[in-house]
Amino acid sequence: MHRGQLSLTVVEAAVGVVLVMGVAAGFTVVSTGPPPSTAELDTLANDATTILASEPTEGGRDARLVELARSEESFAAVRSSAHDRLADLLPPDVLFRVRTPHGSFGHPQPPTTPVGSTTVSTRYGPVSIRVWYG
Repeated sequence: MHRGQLSLTVVEAAVGVVLVMGVAAGFTVVSTGPPPSTAELDTLANDATTILASEPTEGGRDARLVELARSEESFAAVRSSAHDRLADLLPPDVLFRVRTPHGSFGHPQPPTTPVGSTTVSTRYGPVSIRVWYG
């Protein structure tokens, strides 16, 4: 009775291919983690709003948040510093958009991304801050 034998080199090559394919599949199928929660984003928006509402502008008259809603002139004067302050406050992977009665600034909001938001009423009108992971 004759038995066929497989070359040891062929067996080693097959095991190597299976091993490499398994490692490659592991890298492509790895989960990136749970999707960001809206509650976490709401907290970030609320924290950013609280800080803008408590920090005075360079002139010291009112808080940045109030100055954003006061008038078109004050909005134009404070917009850049408020943008920079929000960029410093929020994590690097979080984008934002601020809306006031006199204009908006920040990044355009993607239509399908989970968003956290908060709106604060000032004596000059509402100010809304929306944040999302980008």
